[in-house]
Amino acid sequence: MTILRCSRRRIAPFLLAVAAVPLLAGASAPVGTAEATTDATCVLNGHGVFATAVAPGGVDVPVPDTLAMTGTLSCVDAAGAPLATGTFERTVAMPATECTGDEHGDTATTTVHWADQTASTFRFDRIDVVKVNGTASLVITGAVTADSARFADDTINAVGTSTGTGCGTPVGESAVDSTVVLRLTH
Repeated sequence: MTILRCSRRRIAPFLLAVAAVPLLAGASAPVGTAEATTDATCVLNGHGVFATAVAPGGVDVPVPDTLAMTGTLSCVDAAGAPLATGTFERTVAMPATECTGDEHGDTATTTVHWADQTASTFRFDRIDVVKVNGTASLVITGAVTADSARFADDTINAVGTSTGTGCGTPVGESAVDSTVVLRLTH
């Protein structure tokens, strides 16, 4: 019977090399790709009203609901200079709204009415919502439609929060306020 003996000096570099392979593989960029160019960073401040109060009487079960949102949008360019302002509206159909848990990631569109009387449509492909006691974190991806007056065909990546009160009360949560930061790139 043969017993193999390895010293720590030989094993440590091997383990380090093996552990680094997945990190290096994910870090390399494909040849010919370029980093996206930021056209604007926008802050969206919205207020939404639920068609039916969420979790009235403290009963927190996922139920279908609709959220009608309105608000303002203010954008700056890559250097931080003011670029555009406007208002927006969106109606979100949610098949499983609740006060605590993961909500449905809606794919509704947002219509932005810019101060110069033009309009753009933001289409959200995915919204990941994790909600705890009326406060939600939002991670959003999507695109600006090709027929939009501003930022046509740009990609949207956004993060934000949404808060509401009333969860667990007799009347339930009837409204939410959201702040979302959108990065528009091409």
